[in-house]
Amino acid sequence: MPRFDEIELEPVPLGIDALDAVSSSVVVEVEPVAELPGGDAPRLKRLAALLTDLSLFVALTLALSPLLPAIVDWMAVASLAGFVLVMSHYYFVGSWLLWGKTIGGAIFDVKIVPSSDAAMSYRNATIRWGAVLLSLATAGLGFLLAALPSRLSLPDRMSATRAISG
Repeated sequence: MPRFDEIELEPVPLGIDALDAVSSSVVVEVEPVAELPGGDAPRLKRLAALLTDLSLFVALTLALSPLLPAIVDWMAVASLAGFVLVMSHYYFVGSWLLWGKTIGGAIFDVKIVPSSDAAMSYRNATIRWGAVLLSLATAGLGFLLAALPSRLSLPDRMSATRAISG
C-alpha cells in the first residue's frame, strides 16, 4: 500500500459528482487494524516526556526575553507569557491531534490516546492542555493522581484520554 505522501491526486471534472468519480477510480485495500501496543506508559517515562516538552518552552521564553525592554514593564512580561501560553496550546493540542505524541512523547515512547475507540477531538485535546496547565499551576498535584492504581492523572481524567507506551 502506498504511503500517504506517495498518492497521486487526480483532477475531477466539474460536471461529474465527486463521489462518483472517486468511487469509480480508486481501489482501497484495507489492512487489519493493529491492537494498541502495550499498556499504560510508565510514570517515569511520562514525567520525562513532560519535562522535555516543558524545557522547550523554557528555552523559547529565554530566547525571547532579550526582546523585552530594558526597564521591565508588567505589560511586556504579560505579553511574553501570553505568547508562550498560546504557542504551548498550538504545540500540545496540535501534536496530540496529529500524532498522538509530542516531541517528549516521541523521545520517551509515550502516546496519548482517547479512552474510547473514537478519535481524539479538539475539545478533548484542549481540555487535556488546560488540565496540564492546572496541574503545573498547583505544583504538580494533578499529576500525583497518576500514583493511584488507576494510573490516570488529572489531565487523563478530565479529557477522557490515557498515556500508553507506543
